[in-house]
Amino acid sequence: MNFTSRFCGMRIRASSPMCGLLCVICAGVSTLSRVVAQTAVQRDQQALIVIAQTIAAGGGQDLLRSIQDLTETGNVTYYWSEPVTATVTIKSRGLQQFRTDTVLSEGQRSTIVNGGGGSQIEVDGTIRTISGQSASDLGCLTFPYPPLIAAMQDSSTNVIYVGLVAHNGTSAYDVRIQKTYSLNQDPQGTRGAREARDFYIDSNALVVVAISDQFHSGTNDQGLAHEIDYSNYQPENGVMMPLQIAESANGAPGSLITIGQVVFNSGLNDADFTW
Repeated sequence: MNFTSRFCGMRIRASSPMCGLLCVICAGVSTLSRVVAQTAVQRDQQALIVIAQTIAAGGGQDLLRSIQDLTETGNVTYYWSEPVTATVTIKSRGLQQFRTDTVLSEGQRSTIVNGGGGSQIEVDGTIRTISGQSASDLGCLTFPYPPLIAAMQDSSTNVIYVGLVAHNGTSAYDVRIQKTYSLNQDPQGTRGAREARDFYIDSNALVVVAISDQFHSGTNDQGLAHEIDYSNYQPENGVMMPLQIAESANGAPGSLITIGQVVFNSGLNDADFTW
């Protein structure tokens, strides 16, 4: 049995120690701790203030919303059995379209999201399906602002202030974003909790330093702790952009992206997110 990560960088196999820990690693981040009643929406004022400040520090809502598409180029290192470094091109358009094309020595490896799902195309042509839950998070892999803006605008989304915490050595505000669903959409009452994401926002610089969530390979599994870390923020045409993005699962490194060039609004269209 193979598990494919929520994002493009990681390979998790049933024989790996990481996979073997699926049933026990979530004790500290239990799904139960994230459950919010379906009928009640929690929107903490402190959390909304922190998000608003982060959006302002990132360049402001008007500027960030004016970005219709994003193209980035750089290098990526995958921490497989042996580290592999390659060039990568990343394209995104809103929260529903995302693509990475990695040029490896043996060929191109692509991850494509378009709408509610997507696919990962390996160099040998093998296609692996990306679940809707995983696909929905891909838009913020290198650009963490759109989900924050969406949460501010959607009054049906839970925005929870967890507190001021120390995260990876940084003093950070922990803000949890969790959608609510109707009983028809979520008869078991667990979907929102499984999709919840914690945004760790530097309390001084007011930039997103990490997003943590869980990877689920099935309906009833307990999940695998997953995190994206952002660093080396630099101004790009007025927008504070993270130029280094690291992905990990259960604390083990999965990939490290170093961005060399950022281009906004190059005119990407639907054809750029097909294969």
